Amino acid sequence: MKIWIQSGTPLGKSELYKPYSESLKKHAQKVCRADTVVEFPHLGRDLPGAGRSRTHLHFVTHETIKGAMRAEAEGYDAFVTNCLDLGFNELRELVNIPVVFMTQSTLAYYSQLAPNFAFLVNSERLHYFFQEIAERYKVRERMVPGGYVSFAFTDYANLWNNPQPFIEAFMKVATELAGRGAASFCPAGLYLSQWLIDQGIREVNGAIVMDQLAVAIKTAELMVDLQRVGIKRYQAGSWAVPPEDVRKLLVAELAL
Repeated sequence: MKIWIQSGTPLGKSELYKPYSESLKKHAQKVCRADTVVEFPHLGRDLPGAGRSRTHLHFVTHETIKGAMRAEAEGYDAFVTNCLDLGFNELRELVNIPVVFMTQSTLAYYSQLAPNFAFLVNSERLHYFFQEIAERYKVRERMVPGGYVSFAFTDYANLWNNPQPFIEAFMKVATELAGRGAASFCPAGLYLSQWLIDQGIREVNGAIVMDQLAVAIKTAELMVDLQRVGIKRYQAGSWAVPPEDVRKLLVAELAL
């Protein structure tokens, strides 16, 4: 089985992302089955903004859709989005392979492990984006008001090379959220989740820290297995697949 996990950053193209990239590969190898291959292709373009604007996310969504199309064409069995679950509607229309929306699958799984959750993300703007995701998935009634740490995207390498100041900043916010009653944390972006795993931070005052990559990989494996025995997704109403002639036109337009 081959799984394509789409990064929202240009992994492999800069030394800045090297500790993060290595962490992803190491953890994926630990989590996946022996017959599963997990790959992390970098985003097709270097885009400005780093998640600080909706316009930036529009272009990242475009590249994510193209990545899913490439994954299917190149024989991958499943496609996993980055943690903002971009292309939520479009991906179902344009590819036939199972698509795992990372945050959706993580929140669904951890609902079995904890009574509620709080988002703990790496910027204020991102916090608003994730609150909207909670509304999409109808989980706001389980959500404790979250918080954010002010980690810049330029801190990618420093998080691993000089972690202590960042650990202190994270623990301050996490402790406050646990005090509000949060039973679990959904850390995002994915690099924040990976960094916490590498620091051995799996809980704060009893509140568990979600492992988004592990859940996404295991969900992808499960979805492929279930599709092979005939369990498939709903394809009517707003989730319907466009007619083949329309689909071909859309694919051709995106491939430009």
